[in-house]
Amino acid sequence: MEWQQWCAELVEVLGLGKTPVGVTYSDELPEGVGVPKCRVCSALHQASEGSLIALGAENSVCPGGSLFLGLREQDAADAERLRDFLINGEKLVSCPASAYRMRKTGPQPPLGMARYAVFAPLDKMPLRPDVTVVFCNAAQAARLVSLAWYETGEALQCDPSGASCRSVITYPLVTGRFNVSFGDITERRSEKLPPEELYVSLPWTMLRSVVWSMEGSSAGRATMDLSRMPQ
Repeated sequence: MEWQQWCAELVEVLGLGKTPVGVTYSDELPEGVGVPKCRVCSALHQASEGSLIALGAENSVCPGGSLFLGLREQDAADAERLRDFLINGEKLVSCPASAYRMRKTGPQPPLGMARYAVFAPLDKMPLRPDVTVVFCNAAQAARLVSLAWYETGEALQCDPSGASCRSVITYPLVTGRFNVSFGDITERRSEKLPPEELYVSLPWTMLRSVVWSMEGSSAGRATMDLSRMPQ
């Protein structure tokens, strides 16, 4: 499978310390995929360490993550509990109006897309990845940004705000856009992320373009020729 081969290229060329993770929506469970009770952010990190995990309505234990990934709809009571947690627990939004805008002005959850969101290391992902998440530092992210617009030259539209599941998975999935995310404060603390680590998310078409661009771009394998700089 081509995306499994691309994984080795990404790790080698960019010098990544973690394996990129593929996220794919599916109605069926591929062989070898576990269904533990898990938060979205934990599934993402466990997949970078080799696990194959599927999250659905029954085993996704974070209310926010379940909503943002479109795995479970909210009733009024669920919405109130999540709102209270965001305002008074996590203290990441200031009031109900702020919580409402956060949800309504960003990408809408992909409710009904499929029964499961499957997380796996890209080199073991049995399904074509809808989104590939790259764990990287600022220098590696800068290279991915250059690779992402090398083919088309089109400006990137990124949104690093909100919960990690929203910015790392939902935004690129729903919009089809490249994204850079620093993760949210709660996730960074609970998952013990190193201070220098951030995320770059690549929808399927962007992943293909990034890999193709490695040969021609100096952000990939090509060598700069600064002697050609205009005087």
